[in-house]
Amino acid sequence: MLEAFRIWNSLTKPRVTILVLATVMPGLYLGVDGEPLSWQLITITLFGTYLMSSASFIFNQYIERDKDALMYRTKQRAIPGGLIKPTNALILAYIVTAIAFFILYYYVNLLTAICAFSALVSYVWLYTIVLKPRTEQNIVIGGVSGCIGPLIGYAATTNSLPIPAWVLFTMIFLWTPAHFWALAIFLKDDYEKAEIPMLPVVKGIRKTTYSIFVYTILYSLSCFAFYFSHDGMGVFFLISTSLLTIAMVYLSVQLILSQSTKLAKNFFYFSILHMFLITIVIVVDARVIS
Repeated sequence: MLEAFRIWNSLTKPRVTILVLATVMPGLYLGVDGEPLSWQLITITLFGTYLMSSASFIFNQYIERDKDALMYRTKQRAIPGGLIKPTNALILAYIVTAIAFFILYYYVNLLTAICAFSALVSYVWLYTIVLKPRTEQNIVIGGVSGCIGPLIGYAATTNSLPIPAWVLFTMIFLWTPAHFWALAIFLKDDYEKAEIPMLPVVKGIRKTTYSIFVYTILYSLSCFAFYFSHDGMGVFFLISTSLLTIAMVYLSVQLILSQSTKLAKNFFYFSILHMFLITIVIVVDARVIS
């Protein structure tokens, strides 16, 4: 049992999935517009989303198993590490996808299931198969898959996709390139070895740091745009968002000045913290303070 759990964790990137689930929460809480939110709905929506996200990562690792074997960071993953046969991993991915879709469709609604499944399709097909091996802009377009969490949350509570859901979608869309390009800077050698055309590999680190700065500015502006898209946001949101975005912009400027892989790693981890805290700030301002 312990071995099976270890293989599952290796296949499904649970730390990434936690952030995906965090982006679902604002939609869940804001969608009910002050009404009590069923814990059963929260649990089922998050569990179904967790399974769909996990399935997408299993498909990803199946498709990239040969490249993963070349990279120091990924060569010990379950498939290249020999913990599970590729065919068995593929079968597992299909089964988990079917279970996730059924749970979200039967216990929540069809729109929620479709949103979650569209995230899987865009990640597996658009990003992993089509874009990642072919263009350094892979994460800009392919990052759509990671933006669907807010849509899932709103769909679960309202069975619709209102404007605030799409503003949150846009926030994550603009956050994603800077986040992953920072990762690509300090893993540049690995990506070169696997012949994956990430931006630092194709355009160099300096060009990448300027691109990180541009997307950090755009992401910061989108955070403030959410204030105007939802009536429940107040002073707490504005102050918290201001402090968080100033810190992130400052780090992006320092990254340009230093061209440091160590600072790129710091930016990468701070961007995760930033997104996580922004989702908490939104929920607290709308449900606790307002």
